[in-house]
Amino acid sequence: MLNILSKILGPHRAVSVYAFLQTKGIAILGVLALVGILAGLLLTADDDTHEHEAFMTVPVLSATAINGDLRSGVIASVRLPDGTATSVTSTEGPVASTVGDTACIEKRVYVQSGEARYRIKLPRHCQ
Repeated sequence: MLNILSKILGPHRAVSVYAFLQTKGIAILGVLALVGILAGLLLTADDDTHEHEAFMTVPVLSATAINGDLRSGVIASVRLPDGTATSVTSTEGPVASTVGDTACIEKRVYVQSGEARYRIKLPRHCQ
């Protein structure tokens, strides 16, 4: 490599460039690889825009506190109005503490896929 650099840059500059690449080359390659990966992820990320469809009060089939403490959140199985059951999670303590026999959930529909997602919300939204 030193021979190639000396033909291109001359002997004195070639030694300086070679020493720099030996000491800092791996770090520079690592940074460039990281920038390339992040740019690839940014360019291939899809648009996750969603639209609010409805707030619903639904019956709770079961509810389990995360780590045994409602301040950490809750995982609840709920029965949707169409008769299917789904699991919803909230890691917000004030929202998790409102889950009892019923829960207020928000239905969101993603624009591109049409997929429905549900989130537990405060009961004031369903009134």
